[in-house]
Amino acid sequence: MLFIKIIFLLIFPILIFAANNLQSNYFIKNDFIMLSDIIHVNKKDDKKLFNIDKYRHSKRIKRDKLLKILQKNGYSNYASKHSYIQFTKRSPIDTTLIQNSIKKLYTQKYKTINISLITLVPTRYLDKLPKNYSIHFNKRAHLSKKGVLYIKTDDNKKIFFNYQILAAVSVLTARNNIKKDSELSSVNTRKNSIILNKFRAMPLQGLHVSRYQAKHNLKANDIITSRDVIGLYLVKRGSNVNVSLQNAGIDIFFSAKALQNGRLGDSISVMQKNDKKLKVVVVGRNKAEVK
Repeated sequence: MLFIKIIFLLIFPILIFAANNLQSNYFIKNDFIMLSDIIHVNKKDDKKLFNIDKYRHSKRIKRDKLLKILQKNGYSNYASKHSYIQFTKRSPIDTTLIQNSIKKLYTQKYKTINISLITLVPTRYLDKLPKNYSIHFNKRAHLSKKGVLYIKTDDNKKIFFNYQILAAVSVLTARNNIKKDSELSSVNTRKNSIILNKFRAMPLQGLHVSRYQAKHNLKANDIITSRDVIGLYLVKRGSNVNVSLQNAGIDIFFSAKALQNGRLGDSISVMQKNDKKLKVVVVGRNKAEVK
């Protein structure tokens, strides 16, 4: 219910603004353009405005010409920033399979996502879909709410589609300004649900066991992405490290001095008390193992 309210609050001002502004493209069901394809009118007030030429599936109309027709029919409070208005006949195809692929892509990338709407339109009119085809996305498609995908037929022909997804996703944001190299935690970050728009990189959706530190300064309320973080240094140069060694089934523990910084899984050098150097693997905060 909260998600629906968020969507309404975001879309309502747009709907008010767009109510008297013509779109650049309208999708229609027939080979002719009705007044109701542009404006919500009663059935008795509806009328045919244009026919689409035979063997064509779209028609471009000059803005001024269309506005004059609307004005003649009593709708004088319309405007458009587009020089031409296009009307395109909607393809009578079942895109359920392709839409399900879009849904699968986004749900695999985002652990928490609430999809409310997916729109999908071929870039050209299609009477039908090929019997067999594979679906292909841009490798960064999941970072944006809209994009272009294509299906490839058995004879390697590509058919392109424009798609858009309306969804809310959970992301990690900065509670306050975070300085470079600071550890990320629940103290300086929080989860927020936002409407998916466009990300420059994959957003973090939570803090993981491997832990992170800021790669550069972050501002309060910034969405934190994979570009903004690096693995946290669990061992710092000069610190004492608890090292474990398994020998003949016996666990041996000793302390050593770190000669390098190390993140989880890093191989670093340490100095034992007898000044002997040893290679170890970082397994936790100031903890390492001899492999």
